[in-house]
Amino acid sequence: MEYGVTLPGTGPLATAEALTAVATRAEALGFASLWITDHVAIPLASGSRYPYNDDGRYPWTPAIPYLDAFTALTWVAAVTHRVRLGTSILVLPMRPPLLVAKTVATLDHLTGGRMILAVGAGWLEEEFALLGQPFDRRGRRTIEAIRVLRACWSPDPVSFEGEFYRFAPFAMDPKPAQGPRLPVLGGGESDAALRRVAAVCDGWHPLGLTLDQVSDRLGRLRGYAEAAGRSFSEFLLTVRPGRAAPVTRDLGAQYGALGVRLLVADLNYREMSLSESLAHLERLARELRL
Repeated sequence: MEYGVTLPGTGPLATAEALTAVATRAEALGFASLWITDHVAIPLASGSRYPYNDDGRYPWTPAIPYLDAFTALTWVAAVTHRVRLGTSILVLPMRPPLLVAKTVATLDHLTGGRMILAVGAGWLEEEFALLGQPFDRRGRRTIEAIRVLRACWSPDPVSFEGEFYRFAPFAMDPKPAQGPRLPVLGGGESDAALRRVAAVCDGWHPLGLTLDQVSDRLGRLRGYAEAAGRSFSEFLLTVRPGRAAPVTRDLGAQYGALGVRLLVADLNYREMSLSESLAHLERLARELRL
């Protein structure tokens, strides 16, 4: 089992000092990957239900500091050497896919192949509106956008003809150091999301599920992968349980028995000082015997 940890991309520790300190300490302690969340603009009023808690309310205020995911990962990449860098989760259909392809390829090229791109279809309708992107059919657009990413990361010339995206032949370089198989993981827990993972993703990256919920969804995902003609053994299975389930070595073993290869721990940076966060990292590394 590999272990990753989230970065302080939101809240009072969304600073250069904290990003540098957490990233370098986590790498030195032996964590395998660092992960950052994604929002661009938080509406002051919204009817959208937050999907990761029971009451559906935001766990933060709209005015919370929220770093851009790719800019923050670029900063972290410059102060680390080995640890992998992931998005958890990038809302892909809010963005033009060519810009995502270019940014991710550049990061992977400059870091020597350290990027993992976990993407989702999104849930905050008002944020889509602020960015001028349609909320409807976002699942289908996510599938097609992933195919656009793959095309951009493959040898030139690049071209694409789909339902939502159409591009005349063009060139896009540099390519990712990992090539077109740079891992693209899919988030979500619904049947639609699992079918999307089975159709076009390299693995699954669910958020906030219990062990039993992950086990249940893995059974469904296996069936969808088989229906899509894909080998389930090739999928990179990752889990980010959230703060409701403290990450321990025992929990890692239980997830490992399900075939999960990477477990991401959440730190509550919004309620801890930087020194407390670093001490928490130290305790977690000892617990996991990194």
